[in-house]
Amino acid sequence: MSKIKSESRMLFEYPEHEIQIEWNGSATYNVFSEGGENVNCFTDYSAKNMKEAQVIADEWLEEELKELIEGE
Repeated sequence: MSKIKSESRMLFEYPEHEIQIEWNGSATYNVFSEGGENVNCFTDYSAKNMKEAQVIADEWLEEELKELIEGE
């Protein structure tokens, strides 16, 4: 589960996975490594607020982790 690090940047932090996901307030989510490097991005047009965006980010990360585990 993520925690909101900064509402002004709309940034969700996942310390156990050493990543942060930033929502641009529209449709774009940028994924950053712990060092601040942009390592991925994805798009979802359904979020209308911060809470919905957090659910989308959580679900995206869960799916990515699932794919990694299944690929091993």
